[in-house]
Amino acid sequence: MRKSSLPKALAALSRPGFRWLLLAQALALQGSWIQSTAQRWLVLELSNSPFFVGLFGAVAALPILLFSFMGGYLSDRLGRFSVLFFAHFLIFCQGMFLGVMVQTSRINVPILLITAFFLGTGMAFEVPTRQSLIFDLVGREYITNALALHSTAFNLARFIGPAIAGILMSAGLLCLCFYSKGLSSLVAIIILSIISRQGHSRKRGTSAERGRLKDGVQFAFQNRVIRHVLFLILIFGVTLLPYSILMPSIGRDLLGLGAREYGLLCAANGLGALIGAIFVAMFGHRGKRDTWWWTGAVLFPVTLIFVGLTRGFCQASAALFFSGFSMVICATSAISLLQIHSKDHLRGQMMGLFTTSFMGLFPLGSLLVGAMAAKFGVRDTLFAQGGTALTAVLITLFLVFRPLQKGPS
Repeated sequence: MRKSSLPKALAALSRPGFRWLLLAQALALQGSWIQSTAQRWLVLELSNSPFFVGLFGAVAALPILLFSFMGGYLSDRLGRFSVLFFAHFLIFCQGMFLGVMVQTSRINVPILLITAFFLGTGMAFEVPTRQSLIFDLVGREYITNALALHSTAFNLARFIGPAIAGILMSAGLLCLCFYSKGLSSLVAIIILSIISRQGHSRKRGTSAERGRLKDGVQFAFQNRVIRHVLFLILIFGVTLLPYSILMPSIGRDLLGLGAREYGLLCAANGLGALIGAIFVAMFGHRGKRDTWWWTGAVLFPVTLIFVGLTRGFCQASAALFFSGFSMVICATSAISLLQIHSKDHLRGQMMGLFTTSFMGLFPLGSLLVGAMAAKFGVRDTLFAQGGTALTAVLITLFLVFRPLQKGPS
């Protein structure tokens, strides 16, 4: 690969295939945030029960737990584009179906729950395959920058998508929130077709290398870096990520704030994630990847402890800002390390294991965190979340993890 003439913060954009993929993903992410915002509102409106909103989230996340590893495995066996076409077609169908159901006033909670499972299934196949394809398109040199640019697109959509959904819903155009998701997936299919025709394909292993489903799990356990990264990501998926379900309680119950301030707390968290993605894009090429990983792994739980210590709006906003910031550094560095240390024919499976650990266990973590908050209070729950994860990181870093042999960083 020739060297990029672009600034370091944009270096991965020198790869034409990645430019197309980033465009497709930016559009798909906008559709995802528009639809998810509308779905949560619609579930609450139809059921008038927060329980069903939580149930909706669990149903949507369940396929991530069940199918992500299989999605990564199939992307290694069948090719990235074949799996992505299937995933986006499934997402397209559920979006268009929901749009019709809403437009014809035939929507109800069971339909929303069933389609949420189909959406989650599509995402379970799409996420690990897309993450693997990014490496195929940019290679080892630019993978950290590419992941940071992708994270930037994600967090921009996190800001813009809900705002668009609010405008459409207030204008009585709720059905467009679902049509937009379906159409964004259709556009993604078209863009992926363009990339595939440009000849961007990964190097396949031999038939023996692509063999058994358990080969990926065995490799993950045998590789010291991948084993420890996945272990901590699993801990984070259960203990740290579910802090998002406590956001309303942090604002109202912990700090005594109103709806406006609660919204600003969420915005501070999202802004931190956005700035974190830009920061990694600009500086992620400096230093070693494992140093970035351990820095993010330590800072993420520490920031959550600081959220529990806050006593006012400004303090909480600052702590949540740095929580979003450190989470992006942690996740981006983890994906980068997993891809660097993976074998080419197992990379999809490694991304499947990452997706399962980081996102698939969210329902379990949400139930656990919710139960703890109800019994012990929000502040003590935040301390327990951050303290448990930080203890796991420090034990792994100082007592289990041994210095790596010189190799890819």
